[in-house]
Amino acid sequence: MKAESPLRAHRRRLWIALIPFTVAFAAASAAAALGVRGIPLAPVLIPSLALVFVEGVLVAYALPGQRALETRAMQVEAVCNLIRKAGASLDLQEVLDSITRLTVQAAGVRGCSIKLLDPSRGLMSVRSIAGLHRQVAELSAEAAQSISTKSLMDGRPVLVEGAAQSDFPELDGESESLICVPLRHEMKVVGALCVYGEKGGKLSPEMLTFLSRLGDLAVLSIQNAAVYETLKKVDEAKSWFLRKAAHELASPLSVIQSVAQNFLGGYLGELDPGQLASIERIRARAAGLSEVVADLLALARGKARTAADKGGKTDLTASLRETMEFFQTAARQKGIGLVADLPSESAEVLVSPEEAHSVLTNLLSNAIKYSPAGREVRVSLSTHGAGVELSVRDQGIGIPAAERERLFSEFFRASNARSFTESGTGLGLAIVKSVIESAAGSLEVDSAEGQGTTVRVHLPRAQ
Repeated sequence: MKAESPLRAHRRRLWIALIPFTVAFAAASAAAALGVRGIPLAPVLIPSLALVFVEGVLVAYALPGQRALETRAMQVEAVCNLIRKAGASLDLQEVLDSITRLTVQAAGVRGCSIKLLDPSRGLMSVRSIAGLHRQVAELSAEAAQSISTKSLMDGRPVLVEGAAQSDFPELDGESESLICVPLRHEMKVVGALCVYGEKGGKLSPEMLTFLSRLGDLAVLSIQNAAVYETLKKVDEAKSWFLRKAAHELASPLSVIQSVAQNFLGGYLGELDPGQLASIERIRARAAGLSEVVADLLALARGKARTAADKGGKTDLTASLRETMEFFQTAARQKGIGLVADLPSESAEVLVSPEEAHSVLTNLLSNAIKYSPAGREVRVSLSTHGAGVELSVRDQGIGIPAAERERLFSEFFRASNARSFTESGTGLGLAIVKSVIESAAGSLEVDSAEGQGTTVRVHLPRAQ
């Protein structure tokens, strides 16, 4: 049970004290109406009036403190909401919009905006607005344009009455007073949090402290989202470079392999054994580079795709059956048993046929490549509710425990894999991971060195 606040207790006693006073007053009124005289009301009225007066004084005394406590409780709740909601996303714009909306609710003001500093242009640009009838686009002002913005840049909060639109372009004509507090990160001003009052109204200077604390918390979420956004842009730039480089390399490598095949086939004249050996090395190296280029393209495509960019539906049962048939020859040549446990019904998932082929080819290729002769590779596919599970289990060389954390890193090959076979780009599992995660799936690996590896893929079924 909640403890009763002092103000509520005083109010309750005040109402109790009013009861005898009200009864006595009603009795006196009734007696006067009936012409009855001589009823002694003073013994009842005087103590009641005294009690009412005392409790009234206590209520008046407790009211400001109670209101201050209620305001502080609302502010604490607002801070908690800001931490919870703004921290729930790493998308910078979502974080900014959450902060402005929550600040309007918490501070009880007409509007709120967040401005971020662009040091390269010297502009303080509005990135999010709540409550004001303005669009964010093109709302920016020079950071050193006015006394107010200079104060913000120096790390001092400002309270402005009769603000001018030239200094604050986000104003919509319905606000005159505003408070702006600087957003600081590592002692540097990175932006400002501003609130706006109603036209003709004034904002309380006491709000400065609350907004400053709110800004200190908000800037943490903003910086986290900004770092994530920067990393995402870097990753997008890397993916673009991979696609560009791979495309530029693909054609020359195809020409090299084609010319080498012509020499090896005798179409360009007779060659001695030494020359043929040299041409074969050229062809083999070009083929290896082509494999790397193909993997780079697959990896770049997987990174560029998001769960929202549905690449089409693929029946994983049919695709896996075709892939198994393709690898049967390689498995037989190496003396490895390839066993499949496939469902009779279709298992459609939201990946393109090319992506499904890439995932299945990489998993089966690795399982066969890193298994000694006489072992078995078992592939199973099952459906359960809204999901599909693919499992590829081999009895191969396994993965050293100390190297499992790097298993999905690009260009990584385990130490025992490098000694077992020279071929391999180290991109296979990175490609699988990028495709599966972009399709809102998950991937897990169980492995023991010298005993084998099991890869499990979980994907949502297409609706």
